[in-house]
Amino acid sequence: MSMDALLTDFVRSSRVISLSALLVLLITSPAAAQMAPVLNTVFPCGGKFGTAFELSMTGSHLESVETLRSNVPGFECEFLAANRFRVTVPSTTMPGQYDVWAVGENGLSSPRTFLVGRHPELLEVEPNDVEPAAMSVPLDTVINGQLDKPADVDQYRIQATMGQRVIIECSAERIDSRLRAVLEVFDDHGRRIAVNRGYVGIDPLIDFVAPADGSYVVRVQDLISSGGPELYYRLEFDTQPRVLFSRPSVIQRGQATRVTLFGWNLPTVKATDEVAALSGEKSGPQAELGSKLTSHHTTGSFK
Repeated sequence: MSMDALLTDFVRSSRVISLSALLVLLITSPAAAQMAPVLNTVFPCGGKFGTAFELSMTGSHLESVETLRSNVPGFECEFLAANRFRVTVPSTTMPGQYDVWAVGENGLSSPRTFLVGRHPELLEVEPNDVEPAAMSVPLDTVINGQLDKPADVDQYRIQATMGQRVIIECSAERIDSRLRAVLEVFDDHGRRIAVNRGYVGIDPLIDFVAPADGSYVVRVQDLISSGGPELYYRLEFDTQPRVLFSRPSVIQRGQATRVTLFGWNLPTVKATDEVAALSGEKSGPQAELGSKLTSHHTTGSFK
């Protein structure tokens, strides 16, 4: 075979190979473009058991997402519009940490943390970045807020009586937020009387005992003054009994055991009382260990 013939065959073969490669790309490109949904945020990222509320999400490749799934038992989700849903948390749900996923035609997203609580919940109302505009909040409430712009500050006003203990806790890192929260409390004269930058990991908590009757302003801000939709938080104002830990931390089923509880706002009972071991028959948020408790009201500083 002459050199010209060899060259002609080579060119033809190259064209066939190139055409085949082009066809493969044309066939596979649409499939490659069908990416699984990516869930960046859900807001609010939790709610009270026994309630229904609207929830929004942000992320990418969410066009086909029309429902959310969760490991909350009995969780229900209704599609409202693009990236907006109405979810229902059953009244039998135990308070705690759960997960939520976005579900679309191309698969399942990675999970985002979803908290179920026991207190009524409110959404932050803007503007609230200066003390006169601080949002009034009743005690035993959870606020769902966002620092949505750089240098944003959120302020809330509470009423407390002298000697009243209020546990003020901000959840951010624990719920997949980028917020590095700083929590402060100010009195009516603008004096800062408490501050915390990290108690549970980098999430702050203040054990606040009101020095006098009156109103107090609680301020939330980012440590480096960042802002954006991924800087969200849950802020709890709690005056109810709150257990931090117990000794022992494990008891045997069916055996009466003396248990000492450590925490805040715990009731005082006789030291001779005992707690009956869990029988496993009760369930839901109203389940109790029993009325016989040995409790300890901690007086140390948790700031």
